Amino acid sequence: MKKNVFFIFIFSLLTTPLFAQKEAAIWYFGGNAGLDFNSGSPVALNNGKLVTNEGCSSISDKNGNLLFYTDGSIVYDKTHNEMPNGYGLLGHKSSTQSAIIIPKPKNPYIYYIFTVDQPNPDNVDDDLTNNEDPPNNGLNYSVVDLRLNNGLGDIINSEKNIHLITYNPNDPEEVKFKCSEKITAVKHADGLSIWVITHFKNTFYSFKISAQGINTTPIKTSTSLNIPTGGYISNAIGYLKISPNGKKMAMANTAIRTSNDLGPKGEIRRNTGNVLLYDFDTGTGKISNGITVLSGANPYGVEFSAKSKKLYVTVNLFDVTGRMSLGSNLIQFDLKNPNIPSSNTVINNSNYVAGALQLAIDEKIYRVGYPTGGGYIDKISVINNPEINGSSCNFIQNAISLNGGISQLGLPPFITSLFLYTFEYKFNCLGDSTHFYINTVEKIDSVLWNFGDGSTSTDLDTYHVYKDPGEYKVTLIKTVNGEQRDPLEKIITIYESPIIATTAYKLIQCDTQDSNPTDGIATFNLEVANNEITLGNNEYEVFYYHTISDAENDTDNLNSISPIYRNVIQDEYIYAKVAQPNSSCYKIGTVILHANENNAILPEAMRECDMGDGKALFNLEQKKGAIRNELGLTPDILFYFYPTEQDASLGTNELQNEYISNSKTVFVRAENREGCYGTGQFDLIVELTPQINTFDNSFICEGENTSIILNSGLEPQASLSDYTFLWSTGETTPSIKVRDEGDYKVVVKNKFGCSQTRTCSVTMSYLAKIQNIYVFDLVPVNEVQVKVTNPNDYRYMIQFENGSSTVFQNDPNFKNVPGGFHELIIENRNGCGLIKRSFAVLEAAPFFTPNADGINDFWNLKGLNGIDYKDAKIFIFDRYGKLLKQLNSSGLGWDGNYNGAPSPSDDYWFSIELLDGRKAKGHFSLKR
Repeated sequence: MKKNVFFIFIFSLLTTPLFAQKEAAIWYFGGNAGLDFNSGSPVALNNGKLVTNEGCSSISDKNGNLLFYTDGSIVYDKTHNEMPNGYGLLGHKSSTQSAIIIPKPKNPYIYYIFTVDQPNPDNVDDDLTNNEDPPNNGLNYSVVDLRLNNGLGDIINSEKNIHLITYNPNDPEEVKFKCSEKITAVKHADGLSIWVITHFKNTFYSFKISAQGINTTPIKTSTSLNIPTGGYISNAIGYLKISPNGKKMAMANTAIRTSNDLGPKGEIRRNTGNVLLYDFDTGTGKISNGITVLSGANPYGVEFSAKSKKLYVTVNLFDVTGRMSLGSNLIQFDLKNPNIPSSNTVINNSNYVAGALQLAIDEKIYRVGYPTGGGYIDKISVINNPEINGSSCNFIQNAISLNGGISQLGLPPFITSLFLYTFEYKFNCLGDSTHFYINTVEKIDSVLWNFGDGSTSTDLDTYHVYKDPGEYKVTLIKTVNGEQRDPLEKIITIYESPIIATTAYKLIQCDTQDSNPTDGIATFNLEVANNEITLGNNEYEVFYYHTISDAENDTDNLNSISPIYRNVIQDEYIYAKVAQPNSSCYKIGTVILHANENNAILPEAMRECDMGDGKALFNLEQKKGAIRNELGLTPDILFYFYPTEQDASLGTNELQNEYISNSKTVFVRAENREGCYGTGQFDLIVELTPQINTFDNSFICEGENTSIILNSGLEPQASLSDYTFLWSTGETTPSIKVRDEGDYKVVVKNKFGCSQTRTCSVTMSYLAKIQNIYVFDLVPVNEVQVKVTNPNDYRYMIQFENGSSTVFQNDPNFKNVPGGFHELIIENRNGCGLIKRSFAVLEAAPFFTPNADGINDFWNLKGLNGIDYKDAKIFIFDRYGKLLKQLNSSGLGWDGNYNGAPSPSDDYWFSIELLDGRKAKGHFSLKR
């Protein structure tokens, strides 16, 4: 239907079905293996370039023509050549589901490749040596544009390996692993958008992809099951799938291990995994009602039947050591059974490693794997009738030849909604006759439509007009071959047409300063008109066209005018198509492109002082007022600043008022009430601040009547006449003399007014102030400890009474000090002098030989010649305690005689009492 109101037009936009099953018609996987389902039966392909252990993904157009495929790290185009930028993706060919390809809704050229890496933070597993570099790269996406590379497609360089957060960035353990090896996708309840779902630890992450792109903020659902990261090299493995009807989700966890270590008996800890079944809500992206359908197992692949009635699982079998493979089982679960876990039925037991399961467009499920004993297999197995119970499902091992291709463990996953025989609709604008039709090749006996507003129909292909806008639950019940199928439901939205401006909007730009600056030709940013045309509703999508016919006939809005557009005639008319997103509703308005005379805006340069890194802070808001005064312009003219001339011309990428920059040219756009008034430029100049050296603390020596010179610290090559100086003392010379300790500051300013402050700290350096000298003598190891104020300011040395000395040391403590009367020397480290202090260390000779040979003829204590010991009392005893002699500290000592007679060779004892109350005892030997 069409209505004309001035320049406004309403037209029903055809809504093309998002999916056609043949997008999943061509598979590439394993070792150069491939299958083509376009004929209705799988045909082997041998032209593929993939060599992958597990992960892979393929995509075709709606007619079944190959577009491209990948192993998660390299992307091949439809000619089987690597895309020029199709390398280095962050998936991994040994990741279970390394990649999945998602078309951007309402855009036939753009595709997203989501990739998941192989978790391998330790680089080595207990049973799987891996030389890949850690850590895990997690979930990322890259964008393929099929218009690039001469229509063969390529990855957009700026949209490659865009990281998505599926972990707690503040948890170092989670940052190591980031994501599991699982990813799946299903159509949103709106019939247009797509959910991409992955899992990590105890949380599912659902990302919504709409016509506007990827919402990088996922819907999170936490569950009670927490997959440990300690054994995540194994725990991350296993497939994730959503049923074609979008209601169920199955997840296989190959293991749930707390570590990658061997068990207590050397076993590899197999058979610890499980399979869980959840409900999925395609409207919210939420997961709920999880149940365990299989536990204590080693599952790998999962898949639903096309009608979502059955779930199939592949499970590896091992002996008790977990080392010897016993083959694998193919298990069926009946999703209609009230007790789903109890419906566990083994369909097949074989000596093959459990591989992937994948539903195809022929409604059959295909299985891969290879012999447990080694070797390769060039065949693929099939479940011919997946909806039928038990062995009647007709599983055939190695049923289809791959014609030389090698079966490994992986098969390409797809958006699971591709395999749902459902219904589609088009024309969802209020007043349209909405068309409902069935997407199926089944032979249908009868149908019953319920349009959600109380109306029904039994026509196979039917139309319905809704009276009010809003959401409606549309239900289809089919009868096929005498069997009434489960109801198919879809929430559809009927939209109202956009409300837009009813008069033409004149978009005013300044005429380009070219060879003919008054010809009315300029470059326009059409998006500037969006706000006026949509009356401020930024939810609408706006596309521009040369004619109304172009706007009406471009149903996918792919051939619209680029937003950056140069008019071809003065006051050119173009047409704005304002569309309601996800609907067939739009209106068309008119925009007139008018170029004003361009007044030159050339203000003076703006100067600011640098902040130490060659950049300065510019207050551009203040500059706007300065320009108005400088050029004598009226207050209605507003100014905007931009980094490039093109940005100024188009009004894009406006600079912030508080702008930090190095020296550069800034471009000006001036506007009045009509639009662009003029353009121009001015320079931002960063003036260097004075380059000042840092000051090393200086000192003044105690007791010396001297001064020191402090200078400004300017670089030696600086010309002092270009600067002014202001010291905290009030002096204005480049240097000053000071006699006192303290902090002295100088502000150095250049001719541009840029200043730098230098602080000079001057401290007083004092001679050592000894608090005490502690002597620990008459012990096996004599020790002297010096206590001074600020001990780290000094160095220490002992001058012994025999003329020798120690070297200067930083430690005020001395060990192994010989007996005698010595001198302590403490030197100021700053060179401000030294002090001396005498002290005595007592030491008893261990023996003496009174034989008149002049050597050791007397026994006495060393160190007693000090004045502090002149009245010391020394007593000598024999071994029985008899007092033999009392010595005078100033005498020669004991000569070995008692009552004039020589004492015999023997051990003798002494005791000493000092005036300070200190007492000591010891013994020595007399030898004759």
